[in-house]
Amino acid sequence: MSVADRQTGFGGERQANVKGSYYEGNVDKSTHTHHHYGTSSNPDSSQDEATESGPGNGAAAAAGGGGLGVIVVLAVLGYFILGGDEPFPATSDPWPGEVKQEAVVAAVGVWLDKCAKSASAAPANCPQSIIETSNVSKVHWNFHGNPLEAAVIHYTEAESRFDMLGTVIVTADYTAAKELRRAVTPAKFWAKVKWADGKLDVQEIKEHSAIGDPDVMKQDPKVPWELVAAKLSDAFTRCVRGAKSAMPAGCPEWSPPSGAEKINWSFTGDPLLTARATFDPKFAIYRVKGTYELAVRYSWLGTTKTDTRDPTYEAWIAPTMAGPVVLQIKDTTTA
Repeated sequence: MSVADRQTGFGGERQANVKGSYYEGNVDKSTHTHHHYGTSSNPDSSQDEATESGPGNGAAAAAGGGGLGVIVVLAVLGYFILGGDEPFPATSDPWPGEVKQEAVVAAVGVWLDKCAKSASAAPANCPQSIIETSNVSKVHWNFHGNPLEAAVIHYTEAESRFDMLGTVIVTADYTAAKELRRAVTPAKFWAKVKWADGKLDVQEIKEHSAIGDPDVMKQDPKVPWELVAAKLSDAFTRCVRGAKSAMPAGCPEWSPPSGAEKINWSFTGDPLLTARATFDPKFAIYRVKGTYELAVRYSWLGTTKTDTRDPTYEAWIAPTMAGPVVLQIKDTTTA
């Protein structure tokens, strides 16, 4: 089954539908459809800044004349000096009259579907990969944060190519060293789509980062806190119930000393008591920060011990058409 569901949106420049999906640039004024990425059959389970200033076409749209030239020069200098990726095209040539923006977006969505279905740890021409390279198996990918929302698309006439810049939260559930693991990665991607013989052909989608890239800013779907809190509470319960020598993948990474036996985990306080959520417009997820109180009772070298902790955490929660999905819970302090 495809990871993408169909959802009706509205054409127009920065016109949003009820799910907060919008695109910027040359758009058709007619109704169109697009992919909405969300959860699959997998259960609910740093990093970039929570906010970037400016609208989706920030750098290119806000600057004119000499200002744009300065931005381009700085981007190129940053690429050579700092070793970043090649800069995303700063401007767009006039589009071919027969090509509508939703067609380019749909083509990229179809290719992302293929990338998500891959069982490879590093599928070719896709924006995702797993850092671990040995003994990796049973790879399952998921894309969150609605990768097609607020995408920036430019056309280069000399190369007959559309370039699309977007953001995505990539989750990888896999097995390594006989353990179930999860990697959650916020990423910016660049899709290159060739226009030839009246057809759109996706050449590649790669992870991308460069100075001077346009901002991608997505809209908050305003999921009620009660729904987010309920999913997060369930995730914490799953973390404790599934814990053995350590918590399951996607849960806080902490474990008793090596050699501990008869391990019993429990929460001694409500992890949602002082929790607060903020929306990250770059990646279209909620970041929930709070404190949890955890007790671990175990036997070590013949002695029964109990360790208690009360670290702060940050949970990443993706809004989807099926409801909020907890991607991960990570400690932000150790105690």
